[in-house]
Amino acid sequence: MKSVMPLAVMVMASVLVACGDTAPKWEPQSMFGTPAAPGIDDQYLAMADFKAMARDEAGKMYPAGPNATVLGAVEEAVVLCQNGGGTGCKAVRVGLTYLEGLDRTAIDAAISSYRDTLTAEAYQAARAGNAEAANWLAYHYATRNENLGEAERLIRAAMAQQPDNPNILDTYGLILFRKGAYAEAEEVFVAVNRVSPSAEHIAHFADNALAMGKTDMARAAFLRALDAGPGPVLQQQIQQRLLSIDLGNGNTTP
Repeated sequence: MKSVMPLAVMVMASVLVACGDTAPKWEPQSMFGTPAAPGIDDQYLAMADFKAMARDEAGKMYPAGPNATVLGAVEEAVVLCQNGGGTGCKAVRVGLTYLEGLDRTAIDAAISSYRDTLTAEAYQAARAGNAEAANWLAYHYATRNENLGEAERLIRAAMAQQPDNPNILDTYGLILFRKGAYAEAEEVFVAVNRVSPSAEHIAHFADNALAMGKTDMARAAFLRALDAGPGPVLQQQIQQRLLSIDLGNGNTTP
């Protein structure tokens, strides 16, 4: 029987030989595969089941969630309200905490409380061998650009368990990106997008290309990410990146 090399092994092998800008040439038709339905570990779903709520001046409510990124759920609720034509959009619920009016201090305190709880639960689950929990925590650190050493330790443990999971590999690429290892990150993102070209994965590739000064490549990838159906917050971020590129400020790292 012919053996198949796991995706993570192929990624690590390509990273080890990377030296400078030696990543493969960008070919849109060969880089991105067919999007697959997202999968969530059922045992870990409770950790990601977070809801936020926004309300416009007319009293219409806009819920967002589940979302593993606490702040992301709040932002998504407000953006959904804005995209829905609402005016005076305010965050009025953070998880189970209801807030009257736009009390920034109360919102920040509620977000911090939920984030600390999720982080503690993720550590426990990761130590128990849950690869999805390790991935969530590593991604949490990578998006906030903090504790990258611990993030890499967590994601390597997750990769050892699930070497073909594109979401885990995408987190690994994001950590490399945050550490400034752009050529290595590009290798990872190319491999990820060949099997799982979600809007988020494509946007990560585009951000990395932008950091490498590959503006035309980044712009084309951002447009491809928009076509892949991003959520309202990611869509807004991509549009801001494209505007920055068009204005000649495209080398800004997010």
